[in-house]
Amino acid sequence: MTKPHVLILAPFSEIHINRLRQHMKVTHINWLESMKLQDPEEMANLINSHKSLAVLIESDFIFAETLSRVKSLKFIGICRSAINHVDIAAATQHNIVVANTPARNARAVAEYVLSVILSIARKTIPANQYVQAGMWQNPTEPYTEFRGTELQGKTMGLLGMGAIGKEIAGIMYKLDMKVIAHDPYIEKAPEYVKLVAIDELLEKSDVLATVAPLNEETFGFLNSSRLSQMKEKSILVTVSGVSITDQTALIELLNSGHFTGAAVDVCDTHPIAPDSILFQTDRLILTPHIGGATYETIERHSDMITNDLIRFLDKLAPVNIINPEVMNHL
Repeated sequence: MTKPHVLILAPFSEIHINRLRQHMKVTHINWLESMKLQDPEEMANLINSHKSLAVLIESDFIFAETLSRVKSLKFIGICRSAINHVDIAAATQHNIVVANTPARNARAVAEYVLSVILSIARKTIPANQYVQAGMWQNPTEPYTEFRGTELQGKTMGLLGMGAIGKEIAGIMYKLDMKVIAHDPYIEKAPEYVKLVAIDELLEKSDVLATVAPLNEETFGFLNSSRLSQMKEKSILVTVSGVSITDQTALIELLNSGHFTGAAVDVCDTHPIAPDSILFQTDRLILTPHIGGATYETIERHSDMITNDLIRFLDKLAPVNIINPEVMNHL
């Protein structure tokens, strides 16, 4: 019997490619190596040329236009938590199962948040620049110039308590921080996390991380008034989209010294616009959307989607299926 075919367009662990090869023919075209995303027609042609039963994507999109042109496709795996890369309604209409990989990068983002908090609290980046620039002439000056603060006993605030928020909370709790969070969509949090109103979150957090998704509801949520409510010398980290904050107010509060520092990993454009207001301060760490960029993230989504694809081949519903109703028509 001829093995079915899977087309993998995402970065993917070789261990799990070999697992899939025990069940399927595999074509792997990592978009990060080819530096190419398929347009709808190219995607359809690629699937049809292999008569692929399954396609696994990370940054490619699969639109209704593509799905109307393919006959063999029965499974789409999304190597990310967000599902907006696939027209779910069209996939369901064509009886194509869609599965995703929720929380694949939660640990990676949580550790990124810890890394920039420590960098700001201990002033490691300016201290490194000080040494590299040959400014370390006075042996005692750095002890006052770069004196930092410890996290133990401080209050970690979280705007959002999804998978990433829970990972951050667990790490910070183990560092002996108090953890508070605001999330109107949950009623229960880990026992070491206190759910609070937004005003209390802002007024009590020594460090605040925004991990709520950027959408119509959260756009500009941390406006000038709310940012001004935050404690003097607090730290702000945003990993879910800088536009949750009023960027002008953020820069003003950084430059005035109201905030000790801040970090932004997800900007409005990729790459950041050269005239962005975010460049108008030296108290802001800017990183190019690397919060989830770890080898372990790739290993994790590879494992999750491989497990679900093998379940599908065994006529079992994938664990992370998005449209379970399709299973009734296969």
